[in-house]
Amino acid sequence: MKEMSTSGKIGRWLGYIILLSACRPAEQKELKIPPLPNGEQAVIQTSLVALTDAIEDEPRNGSYYFRRAALYEQAHRYGESLQDINKAIEYRSTNEAYGRYYVLRGRIYLLQNKIDQAYADAIQSEKLGAQSAAAYLLRGQLYAIKGKYRNAMNALKEAKQMTPFDPQVYYWEANALAGLGDTAQAISLFHTTLQTRKDYIQAYNRLTEIYAKQKDFVTAKQYAYAGLKIDSNNVLINNNLGSIYRLSKQTDSAVYCFQRSLKRDTSQHNLNYELGRIFFEKKNYWTATPYFEKLTTQLGKYPDVPELLAVCYDLTGQERVKMELLQAVLAVDSTDKKTILLYDALNRRITYKRRQMVMDSLATKKQQIINIAPVEIRRR
Repeated sequence: MKEMSTSGKIGRWLGYIILLSACRPAEQKELKIPPLPNGEQAVIQTSLVALTDAIEDEPRNGSYYFRRAALYEQAHRYGESLQDINKAIEYRSTNEAYGRYYVLRGRIYLLQNKIDQAYADAIQSEKLGAQSAAAYLLRGQLYAIKGKYRNAMNALKEAKQMTPFDPQVYYWEANALAGLGDTAQAISLFHTTLQTRKDYIQAYNRLTEIYAKQKDFVTAKQYAYAGLKIDSNNVLINNNLGSIYRLSKQTDSAVYCFQRSLKRDTSQHNLNYELGRIFFEKKNYWTATPYFEKLTTQLGKYPDVPELLAVCYDLTGQERVKMELLQAVLAVDSTDKKTILLYDALNRRITYKRRQMVMDSLATKKQQIINIAPVEIRRR
């Protein structure tokens, strides 16, 4: 293989690409790509090998890196895709329309939840004249995320003209309309999204949120259940369903949803707080304690956690741990009035208990002395 000329390798690679021609081009694919069939995966892998050989011969050819980045994205290998698209931008040809490079990189950043970087690339692609459906969709998505709903609608209108059956276009248009306050039209477009693709789980989640916000918990739960049939461990739907149960005073069901979601993603501090509060309100202080303890590094977001933890420690007889907690909080902010009051009260209580223990000990010894039988002195 190594002896084949670069032109021969590229020719072979083009042959593989012809096999992929039935699929959408890299810029036209949806952001969420379903698992590829084994046969297609094999074709992509073979194409990757051919492109890698070509890059070894021409390591500064930006076009090769771009094509390989697109294939990595299609194979869900986003880290490698990002590395290649960065190389493509670095080695781009001045004669090439490379706005599409920024579209691809912006899409990968969005998948990695790097919103600011994705937004910057979407804007840059527009400056460079990228006018594909993927480019307009990316801009529409990021405008909607950034709250620029009018801009989002304009971009998505262009995308819809090019790909009128893409469920993502309808989904993000619905999000933009919801942001503009047109809830009825947003609901209609979320339904259109599901008609276009029945397993579009994000649409079920958004419908759950909208109906829950309207206090229509029955309808909200129906959409949540429908979404969970597709993915029972979906974090967002479990969170929303848990919140609905919480508002409906169905705390056992709320706990089940929150715990299932937390098991999937342990970084959700808000769920530790919610679960801690639920068990605290149930007066199950032992169970509430570990949830609050996980938030001791997040006191800026949850300022009442020290007080809640202090109560838990207090009511479970853990005064020493409570003292350590209050000392740690005061070490960070010595002016925290609530913590100072709790610390002083605990200090007084501990001091009182120690004095009481001493007094009880002395009283016991005094009683022992009193109870000693008098010694009878006999005269000779």
